Amino acid sequence: MGRRLSLPGAIATILVAIAVIGGASWLVSCTAEPGPTPGSGTAAEPTTSPVPRIERLSLDLRRVEGKRVSGRRVRLARLRPAAQAVRRVMTAFYSTGFIDPGAWQGDRFPALENLFTLRTRSRVHRDLAELTLGALARRVDEVRPGVSTIGVRFLVGRRPTVAIASVRFRGTALAEGAELPILHSGSYTLRRVDDRWQIASYEVRSRVPSIHDFDVRMRKAAGSPGLASTGPYFILVIGSDARPGESPEATRGDSLHIIGVNPAKGAVSILGIPRDSFVPIPGVGTRKINEALLGGPNLMVKTVERLTGVAIDGYVLTGFAGFQDLVNAVGGIGVDVPYRMSDPYSHANFPPGMRRMLGRDALAFSRDRHDVPGGDFGRSMNQGRMLIAALRQLKVDVAKNPAALLAWLAAGAKILRTDLGLADMAELLLSMPSLDPGRVESRVVSGTGATIGGLSVVQLGSAAHAMFRDLAADAIFNGRS
Repeated sequence: MGRRLSLPGAIATILVAIAVIGGASWLVSCTAEPGPTPGSGTAAEPTTSPVPRIERLSLDLRRVEGKRVSGRRVRLARLRPAAQAVRRVMTAFYSTGFIDPGAWQGDRFPALENLFTLRTRSRVHRDLAELTLGALARRVDEVRPGVSTIGVRFLVGRRPTVAIASVRFRGTALAEGAELPILHSGSYTLRRVDDRWQIASYEVRSRVPSIHDFDVRMRKAAGSPGLASTGPYFILVIGSDARPGESPEATRGDSLHIIGVNPAKGAVSILGIPRDSFVPIPGVGTRKINEALLGGPNLMVKTVERLTGVAIDGYVLTGFAGFQDLVNAVGGIGVDVPYRMSDPYSHANFPPGMRRMLGRDALAFSRDRHDVPGGDFGRSMNQGRMLIAALRQLKVDVAKNPAALLAWLAAGAKILRTDLGLADMAELLLSMPSLDPGRVESRVVSGTGATIGGLSVVQLGSAAHAMFRDLAADAIFNGRS
């Protein structure tokens, strides 16, 4: 297979493919006792921040919740050390950005950036006025912290991996003999980087006074890792023909899409390959490409790489039942049906226009090939539409509630078959809010129908291979060969 991933934010776009993963309720909900004061540390969770602690601020740990990928309950005792570690990070963040005006140096808080992942730091500098006291720090003599709270929600694999911290900070700024109230709240997504917790994305609301006229103004900011400035990346999305009770890894393929992203240009491309494409399968011979999955997903990846020249960085795989479960888990997907569909074989029966689809309807829409333009080609195009619709749904869910990221990640890790680890999937999801579904381009390779050995197949000609070369070059459809 091609290059392996090392958590590149660039392939965040690949979660278009996983965007049908859904959420579930938290399995653990408990009130946590207030932990040790910031800086006390625990052996289980090493201190993550090099920022000196300002002991005057204490974030009251009000609530801890956790969810395992496997669905088993999480004991509070297992979550407590990680919750204290996250609390220390957020205490350092608010201490530096609000409590210690002396940390302000030349229009920035240098130590603050170390609390964030590398790809988030440029956004932190951009949003500094919303994340901290900003320029007001130059004029403030002192900030007295008030009652401030934090709640933490975790996704747990072998150990807590991703956290959503909800913080409400209150304080009073003292400047020129005046006392000015400060209110700041935020939802912060943290992920474990080696043995450290770092902030990967944020959505904050601040109420910070103006030192000049005592007016209070509302400010908002939102940030996510975005796309790293690296080369293009590609993920293979495999839809298996597996029925309930069958393994998705040992049946024929039902749909096949390459999803590529060019981070430098912010371009995302989806390329569908008809399942009946007649192609060489390594070690097997020339067969329909859907037969490659009978040898497992790795053989499918090798087949696609040899056919297209695209170096695949990872794959995701699901069967019919899994697909329906994923769509149901998010409460359905809003899909723009391009034309009337009435197919008794797939049970697709939809008028044109926007429609909220649950799992059964989403599967019918994605499988219809009897009354769509172009047969298999039209069906593959509709599957691309479903992927884009799912990305749009994820963005809506996260905009309403940033903690939805954890639920999506948990369901995806539980249902999907993939060679991406939990940390890889977490990195991808954290980068999703930076993607614009309107800029995702979806195409299907062209071919001609033929009968070979009594089989109805699709032969891919020069136009298809030109499209493969075009995509492989930079993950963008440039129209060049």
